[in-house]
Amino acid sequence: MRCLLVDDEPGIREGLATLLRRRGFEVHTAGDCAAAAGQLEDQTFDVVVTDWRLPDGLASKFAAESAAPVLAVSGHPEEVERTGAIREVMAKPVRPDQLLERINACVEQGGGSPEADSADSLPRDVQAVIDDVVSQLPRDAEVACHDDGTFVTVRARVRGGALPEVVPQGGDVRVVNTLGNNELELRLCRDGRPDVSTPVVAIGDPWPSVAVFAIDCGAADLEPDAFARWLVDVERHNTDGGKICLLNVPERLESITSSWESTHDMPMRERVGPRLSAELTELWS
Repeated sequence: MRCLLVDDEPGIREGLATLLRRRGFEVHTAGDCAAAAGQLEDQTFDVVVTDWRLPDGLASKFAAESAAPVLAVSGHPEEVERTGAIREVMAKPVRPDQLLERINACVEQGGGSPEADSADSLPRDVQAVIDDVVSQLPRDAEVACHDDGTFVTVRARVRGGALPEVVPQGGDVRVVNTLGNNELELRLCRDGRPDVSTPVVAIGDPWPSVAVFAIDCGAADLEPDAFARWLVDVERHNTDGGKICLLNVPERLESITSSWESTHDMPMRERVGPRLSAELTELWS
């Protein structure tokens, strides 16, 4: 497989090139947009892996003209427009095994139009959890990601129905049955949640027998008066030493909860957890 690797930092560029060559890639390198454009004009490649911000501009300068699928890496993935040849977007730092997985996925997508997906603009720590889970799945797994602005839900279906055991770095994982097929579901709070062990239940579910948990109010069909009466029990739990955080409160009910420090139209204000472990290799800092 022929790969064009574009990065302006020589140490990163050559280190990655060595890694890819050891995995069987034929690697050509460039340090800026002009050099990359020249290589793409003169040669053909199976994939292009590039840093997004380069000394002479953004990688979009040459990515739009690339006949090969492009994997873009950025410290601010939300700035990368996933259009044209850009098939994958990864947030820095990137683990080598994740990079190899996404290169393969990028090549498999080829020149077709990528499936619409909001995951490329997720916070870095949330994206890292998703990338890690995807790396634990078989390559032929069908993976879909839905981001509603509050929760990020990733569902994976494996051919043959045999789901592997997946250990996530964060979030809640369960197996769900959809139309007779088992799917792996990973659910994360997009912009913050308490410790990953904190249970999250739907508004109509029984409360867990723990002091601290969260209630997802997104499906609440209560009228404002009924919702206010329901909040009395929630406030009583908090007054008795517990802590209930409300997530995804519908806009029409927000005013009722406006006096709550832990309630917001976005999820809990605590940082998403856990973050990347210290031992993970960082190819980009």
